[in-house]
Amino acid sequence: MAELTVAILGLDRLGVSIALRLRSYMEKGGRHRFTLVGHDSRDEYEKPARKLKVFAKVERKIHAAVTAADIVIMNLPYEDLRAGYDLIGASLRDGVVILDTAAVKQPSLAWAADLLGDEHHVIGFSPVINADYMLDHRLEPEFASDDYFHDSAIYLTPGLRSLPEAIDLAVNFAMILGAKPQFLDAAEHDSLTALTEGIPQVVSIAAYRAAMNHGAWADAQRLTNPPFNVLTRYLLTRHPDALRDEWLANRDGLGRAIDQLIAQLRAVRGALAEHDEDAIEAFLIDASDDYQTWINRRHKGDWDEQPSAKVGLESTIAGSLFGSAIARRLFGNKDNNR
Repeated sequence: MAELTVAILGLDRLGVSIALRLRSYMEKGGRHRFTLVGHDSRDEYEKPARKLKVFAKVERKIHAAVTAADIVIMNLPYEDLRAGYDLIGASLRDGVVILDTAAVKQPSLAWAADLLGDEHHVIGFSPVINADYMLDHRLEPEFASDDYFHDSAIYLTPGLRSLPEAIDLAVNFAMILGAKPQFLDAAEHDSLTALTEGIPQVVSIAAYRAAMNHGAWADAQRLTNPPFNVLTRYLLTRHPDALRDEWLANRDGLGRAIDQLIAQLRAVRGALAEHDEDAIEAFLIDASDDYQTWINRRHKGDWDEQPSAKVGLESTIAGSLFGSAIARRLFGNKDNNR
């Protein structure tokens, strides 16, 4: 049986859902024990997370949260991420595994390599949430749930210096959360999230700017209903500094994705100008048919993938990575793990 301290830095819905899942895992008789420590400098996240009483303690100072941690969930807002790595570096213990949830992986893995020590093992960790929550965009910790990752996937992005033992631990941690671990390299990850994360953000802000710069906006803003509010929600849920940093960090992939978006907008704009009913109908039906295929596969998790091999979260993981003394601290004696 492993007894691990997990520090979760960033107590939004995702971070607190990880904590709730680990608590549920233990309550249902899971083999391993987790002591949960939280941190968030934002009162609107820290106070509700504290009230949930899922954490053994919630630290206001980031370095205090990681001092005893065996696993760190690096879930800070993107604009705070580099500074966060700098702040925790001196307080991390040797052998710690850091799971980085940043939407853009190449810069964050580079920051970690520059600011952390050789005994600090960073793995990109990108959860894809339970399909049941896909239309629920609320980020506050009050909406966290222990099935947030159930029957979905977590994409692991190892750094260049990631050791196999650290990757094994990340694989098993993903499975404990109820997800299927999959792998991407950082460049591929960022090119894909430019489409799935970056483009929605750009469309959201551009749509609002188009409205606010329209001559009729003074009157039109009185007619705003859920479709407009949902579309432009990133101005409510994300700080402009975070969006700026993410867009610039992924500028090449996002630029290519924007070119594809512009091509689609030009196509529909041209069809409207020509009053081309057939072209508009084809534009909509083609998207609708593909959407139905995608949304069904997304709910079923049906991507024709080979199942990931299960790697035991036991003493063999820690042996070469952490050294015998820390291996015993994390995983105990092998005889006691049976």
